[in-house]
Amino acid sequence: MDKNILIIGSSSELAQYTIEELKQKPEYKIFATSRQTGVMDKKIHEFYLDITNEMDFLHLKEKINNIKFDAIVNFAGIAIAGAVEELNELELKKQLDINLFGLLRIIKYFCPSLKENGRLINISSMASYGIFPYLSPYCISKQSADILLNLYSVESNIKVVSIRPGAVATKFWESSIKLNEECLTKSDSKFDEIKKFLIDNANKNSLKATNPIYVAKKIAHIIELKKPKEVYNIGFDAKIAKLSRFLPQNIINFIVKSVLKMRIKRNK
Repeated sequence: MDKNILIIGSSSELAQYTIEELKQKPEYKIFATSRQTGVMDKKIHEFYLDITNEMDFLHLKEKINNIKFDAIVNFAGIAIAGAVEELNELELKKQLDINLFGLLRIIKYFCPSLKENGRLINISSMASYGIFPYLSPYCISKQSADILLNLYSVESNIKVVSIRPGAVATKFWESSIKLNEECLTKSDSKFDEIKKFLIDNANKNSLKATNPIYVAKKIAHIIELKKPKEVYNIGFDAKIAKLSRFLPQNIINFIVKSVLKMRIKRNK
């Protein structure tokens, strides 16, 4: 029996690896959306979707309205960096428009097409635990999206899953540096040392973080589970970040500041 899987943000590297894993299951019919079409093989049903454009959702809903999905998996997302006191409101709105409101649009337009035992899976991040300074827009968006996801489940009884990977070695880091170029290269700031560390750390993560194939296999396995958990932390660093939920905030802040200071010193 065919199983229909809707992949949002299919052009991301992690989504591509996950699709390759899912393609090994002949019963899966994969429907993929992104702003780049015509790049996958003929086995994949491709559709254009800009996750920030509500009209795109309306048009796509008309095209797939007769399809019932076993799972909807959202990979779409960006990461905007910056110290809170230097934060540009427009940049924060841009971050939320994709990572938070994009998820809301998916819920509104596509989740009514889920089968009775279907589920909505959102690729979140260990940043959802909100303990990473100078990445406040990203942390805010991921934590807000996880809250939205959970409340939607309570209100609708739809099965939801938040997958929270740690750092994964993909081109996401390279694209994030380009996206934040103006912020990270702005000179005459008391945060110059931090910004240099963020760039160096991102470059390191693009090469030495968790293998994306390992993460993709985990995601594909979770998609297949009959009774998945609500939250999955993938990677050692994500599991460490999870511990912040069980400590007093002042202790967490002390640890984060101390580790950051040590890593910056070592990075010089």
